[in-house]
Amino acid sequence: MSIDDVSSCAGTPRSPRSSRGFTFIEMIVVVAVVGLMALVVQSTVSGLTATERSLRAMRNTVERGQRGLSAVRDSVSTSRKLFQKDTVGNGYLNKLALGSLPLLAGSRLPVFDESNPLGPDVAGTPMTGNVLLFVREADPLPCIADPTTKLVRLIDAYRLVCIYTTQTTRRVVAGGPLSLDLVEWRSVVFPSYSQVTSISDSTQRTRVVKDLFSRFGRDYLWDPTGSVTTSFYGIDGLGTVAASPTAVTTIAQDRNVSNAGRFVYANMDVARTDATSKPRTPLFTADDPAVWTPNGFEVKVVGPSGSRKVWLRLTIEQQASKDCVPAQETTAVVSTRDL
Repeated sequence: MSIDDVSSCAGTPRSPRSSRGFTFIEMIVVVAVVGLMALVVQSTVSGLTATERSLRAMRNTVERGQRGLSAVRDSVSTSRKLFQKDTVGNGYLNKLALGSLPLLAGSRLPVFDESNPLGPDVAGTPMTGNVLLFVREADPLPCIADPTTKLVRLIDAYRLVCIYTTQTTRRVVAGGPLSLDLVEWRSVVFPSYSQVTSISDSTQRTRVVKDLFSRFGRDYLWDPTGSVTTSFYGIDGLGTVAASPTAVTTIAQDRNVSNAGRFVYANMDVARTDATSKPRTPLFTADDPAVWTPNGFEVKVVGPSGSRKVWLRLTIEQQASKDCVPAQETTAVVSTRDL
């Protein structure tokens, strides 16, 4: 038998398993396993991303809440006169040209508690407010009293500051009400009436008033001791000071130094009152929530005029994820005094 015959008798050898590939069932199993692994990885990554987003939102809320109240505290600490909820305070508040950023409905000034230490209100005796209105000293105005001798008089100037919450047209919390923001409104400056009128040299006094009117654009001198109807005295370009108080229609805003809002621009807002959430629950007020709520900004003032204590509390919130809206409450106590 020839070699060719022997080869034909042995038959064709079978291919090894490694050269045959995967069967259809094996491919289905592999695809299923890979798919499950992908789902696990995706779920893990999504969970980590959501957690990181929530932690970042919480961190931002804490930082901005503390920074916002710190700015308010620093501003109040330099106050020279605080206003409360009475005829004088409400009179000034109603004259402020708040424009497109009006007070939130129900907003009110605090009532000074001059006999008790810091602490929550007594039920039935509302003292807490959610508006701060006070006076700060501005940079003095250098007026030329005598051009010949180059005598310059520095005239004290004051600015009214109002800190309050306003409703915006945006929604920070998905599905929630329109957001609230914290506004720091500042008026134009008013030169001191008592300082100008105390200048004994009538010629110098006239020149100072002319300078205030022409160079600094001031229309009124202000006496901080009276009400809004008895404290402003008109001046003109001739150097004349009105002999009697001038009724002002509005107290104008200085847009160059006012802060239109602290939080909404950063996708945060002042939290509305919510009795089911600890940081959103009022701390100072004992008012019936159905009647009045501070909505995230509380102010209480105690102590005599020479040593006021201003208790501040601010709560802000931010949407962290679909069902997570962290809120941060920050409190501070500021010492100040009245003129």
